[in-house]
Amino acid sequence: MKKKILILMLLLVGLMIPASAWADDEKELKATEQEIAATSGDQQAKVDALAKQYNVEPTVVQQMRDKRQGWGEISIQLAMARQLAAKDPATYPTFQDALDKVQDSRASGTGYGRMAKDLGFKLGPVISDARRSKAEFQSSVETERPARPEKSEKKNGVERTNRPTRMERPERPEKPEHPAHPEKPSR
Repeated sequence: MKKKILILMLLLVGLMIPASAWADDEKELKATEQEIAATSGDQQAKVDALAKQYNVEPTVVQQMRDKRQGWGEISIQLAMARQLAAKDPATYPTFQDALDKVQDSRASGTGYGRMAKDLGFKLGPVISDARRSKAEFQSSVETERPARPEKSEKKNGVERTNRPTRMERPERPEKPEHPAHPEKPSR
């Protein structure tokens, strides 16, 4: 009886460990999705960045955006489709087939972690791809910003050209040596 309980407990613990790691990955993926959604920038630049990163036509990304999907969700679904197409090319010969499967699973309410487990891949590479998307968005925003003027240029200040030079301090005269103290008489 004790042996059966011990085996049952070990099985439960064994099942809980992957589930907790799976939940941690899903939380990390959700956080990355929110970070991507918070990035600013031109919509067309984001479409182009995702299309380039995942090697798809910009129209694919734009169609996903037209379905009211957020930038984070789009990049995660594209990353999951890439993993699925690489893992099972016989079932999903094209990227679009893999993307359709991911979108169908997501539309049915399946979470990213469950979907990855059911399709047979891990979320780690998906998280890495999503972070790369975030970096691409941030770099595209930085290239759009106008360059800052150099600090030497003054906008609303008066430049001092005839500034007097600082006078040097005079050298201190040496202190005269003190005369030797007379010896004190010994007692």
